[in-house]
Amino acid sequence: MANVVLSNTSYKVVGTRPIRHDGADKVTGRAKYGVDVQMTGLLYGQVLRSPHAHARVKSIDTSKALAYPGVKAVLTGKDMPLAQKAEPDRNKRFASDNLMAQAKALYKGHAVAAVAASSQHVADIATGLIELNTMCSLL
Repeated sequence: MANVVLSNTSYKVVGTRPIRHDGADKVTGRAKYGVDVQMTGLLYGQVLRSPHAHARVKSIDTSKALAYPGVKAVLTGKDMPLAQKAEPDRNKRFASDNLMAQAKALYKGHAVAAVAASSQHVADIATGLIELNTMCSLL
C-alpha cells in the first residue's frame, strides 16, 4: 500500500525527539516529587469505612484512637453539621449522611470516621483502634 499524506502541516514537537531538561534529575534520583516534600505541621489522614452496606451504626468508640500518641483529631458523623449548602429541594440530612455515616452506613465503604495524625503510620494504627459496632439490616 502506498503512503498517503493527509496533511502538509509541519509541527515543531510532534514527530521529533525533544530534549528532556529534567531527564538527568529523574534518572539520577535528584528530582523532587510531591511525596518528597516534608512540610512543618503537616497532618496525615486515614478514613475508616463501613465493612457492610445498609448497616445501622450502633456505636463508634474513638477514645483509644484519640489517646494514641501523635493523633491530633478524630472526626465522626456526629461531628459534622447538617449540610447548609444543599439544594433547596433536597433533604439536608441526606446530604450530610452521604458525607460521613451517622445513623446508617448507606453502602459498603461509606466513610464512618476520619483520623488526622502526625504521620501516615500513626493514622493507620489509630484507625484500627476505632471500635465500630454496626448491625446489618435487611432494607
